[in-house]
Order: sequence, then structure tokens, then C-alpha cells
Amino acid sequence: MNWQTAKNIEENKYDLPGEWLRIEYFEVLNILFRVENALRAFVYITLKNEFQDKWKDLSITSDDEENSTISAIAKRRIAQDKNYAYLGYSISTPLVHLTSGELIRIITSEKYWKLFKSCFPGSKEIIKNKLDEIGNVRNSVAHFRPIKKGDVELIKQNSVHTLSDLEKKLVDFISCSDRVPTNTEDLWYKEMMTLQSEYCSLSFYQGKKEEWIQVTLRFKSPFTIGSRISSFVKFNTYNLKTYGILNGYPELLKYIITVTENNPSPFTENIDEVKIIKTIAFTLSNSTIAKNYKIIKEEFEKIILQINTELNLIQQDNLARGKLIEIISVYLEKPQNSEYFRIDGNNPFRSVLDEDTPPEFWGELSHASENFITNTNKFPWMPDEISDDVSLPF
Repeated sequence: MNWQTAKNIEENKYDLPGEWLRIEYFEVLNILFRVENALRAFVYITLKNEFQDKWKDLSITSDDEENSTISAIAKRRIAQDKNYAYLGYSISTPLVHLTSGELIRIITSEKYWKLFKSCFPGSKEIIKNKLDEIGNVRNSVAHFRPIKKGDVELIKQNSVHTLSDLEKKLVDFISCSDRVPTNTEDLWYKEMMTLQSEYCSLSFYQGKKEEWIQVTLRFKSPFTIGSRISSFVKFNTYNLKTYGILNGYPELLKYIITVTENNPSPFTENIDEVKIIKTIAFTLSNSTIAKNYKIIKEEFEKIILQINTELNLIQQDNLARGKLIEIISVYLEKPQNSEYFRIDGNNPFRSVLDEDTPPEFWGELSHASENFITNTNKFPWMPDEISDDVSLPF
């Protein structure tokens, strides 16, 4: 055998060996990958919003016609995957282990269609048929059967017909780009808007249709400058551990659909002007926060109090350890021929996705372009980017 490798001509451009598959096979894989993962995200948002922490226990029919639950099917497949744990990434999120056929059956089932139908511009039968056609092409590729160029156009057309409204909902949910007005009369806003401390504050955003609310916890970390050489600076500072909140506040997590983080990435000419601010965003529906704001407020009060308590303790005793706060060192370097300092190496504030990551955590996926499905380089639950070229969402 003589396996040939693609040659990198320039950034994101490759010369493919003539013996490789025709370009339509690569195009189909790109489309199917994006469509299936968009469906996963959409199904998760819908089910978590409706059923809260019980969504994994919902009954579905698997591909082998077994009547089971989302959780049970996923657990069996995760166990099978662990026999080959050295391959790919280990991801425990249940929906990642459901097939496209199972996702389609959830969406179009008699039991759950009422939850999904508002995002599909057609009857259940027509939508199911179009999604099944995409699935048929998917099966051809998955089982290495030849496809036609027309199959590529079919799945493009069907995805536009069926997923355009779904995409708008995903973009609205992920971005939550509008600030909640300060004169909002909703009780949840009046109760929560005053929550803050020396190091923490809350801000509130909403989707364009006001269906989604994003509560953003802003942590301003104190720091000291350590060693300082002309092109290199060390900071000693504190990190707010996102996993500490995810694992330590189940009563809050019951109502939250997704948690994302925006990590400090100091990029400055003047070291003395550096600010280290980490934000963690909690997204849930407007109806959920309106019904449960008293519990949600109490949980955020506990989080803010624990942050302050741990930070004060660790500042006095640097050998102490907290569940939410940890001491870290940040190294800033000024690259040659650059006027700016930036983080040297991996960002130490970032939470690493692994097999124990709760499904609510979506990493740094906090912005979405209007063509999210076709353009995004990040999908939920994935520890790595899926593409190199990125069209900025702003």
C-alpha cells in the first residue's frame, strides 16, 4: 500500500493526491457533520429547557428498535467506546452518542413534536421525509457506498428547507446579544440586579425575541506582578474555576441550559494597565427564570459569597485551596517584532473539556454568526475546533 498525504501549499490550501476521493465526498462529510451536530445542540436546548434535569431519562426508540432512554442508550455506547479509548476523544454527553436517525425520531415523535414544530417550516411528515433523505445520504457515506453529485445538492437544499429557522434559534440562544434594559419591570430582574461584591458582579443579556436570558458572572481577579524582564512578565493571580460551579451547585444547574466562559487573554502594550477579568455566562429561558428566580438568586448569592470567602482565605494563606478559586501563574511574552504582550502558551484560565464534563458546559462557545451551521468552527461538547478558517461573528 502507498498511502499518500495532502500537501500544504499555503494556509488552508492543500494539493490533494489524484487517487483520493472526489471532492463531493469531502463536501458531503462537511455538510453532514455540521447538520447532525446542529440537530444535537437544538434537541438538547429544547429538552433541557422543557424537562430540566430529567431530560436524559426521556424514552426513545433506538436504531435497533429498542425502547429505552437517552441516558441508557448513551451509557451502553460510551462503555463500548471505552474499549477503544485510545482513539478520538472521550465525550460523555449523551446526545453525542445518539445517531442522526435517533435524533430525527425524537424530533418527529408524537410525544415530542409539539416542542420542536415551531422551528420547522412544514408539517411533521414533510420535515421527517426531508431529514430522512439527508440521513439516507449519510448512511451511504458511513457505509462507504458511492454517491452522486446530485446527492450533494439534495442535502444542501433539504438542510436549507428544514434548518433555516432552527439556525436562527441557535444563533439567538448562543449570542444573547441584547442587554436587558435597566427599566425592566420583571421581578427576577429587580431581585437579581443588585447582586455584586468587591470582586464579582452580574450582568444580564437576552435574545432578540426575549426568549432566552443570559446571566453573566464577571470576576475581576486581583493580581501581583512577579518577575519582569524586557519581553517577559509573570503574573500571580487567581482563577475562578467553572467546573467548581458546575459540580458544586446542582440546584442552579437544574435550571440552566448552558454555561460558557470567556477567559482573560491579556493583550497590551502597557503592563501596568492590565486587567484580568473572567466571565461565566449562564443561559436559561425567560419563563424558567421568571418562575424560579428566588431559588436562582439564592444560588448566585451562595456562589458570590463562596468566591469572596475563598479569595480572602487564599490571599492570607497561599497554601489554602478553594473549590471555586485557585492560584495560578500567567506568563506574558512580547513576541519579536511586536509591541504587545500576550499569554505565552496555553491559557491557564480555560476549562478543558473531557469525558466528565457536564452537558451544560459549552466551553467558549459564546458567539455565533448568522450562518452558524455552515460557518462555525466550534460545536458544543467538542474539545477541539473543527475548522481553521473562521468568519468573525461581528
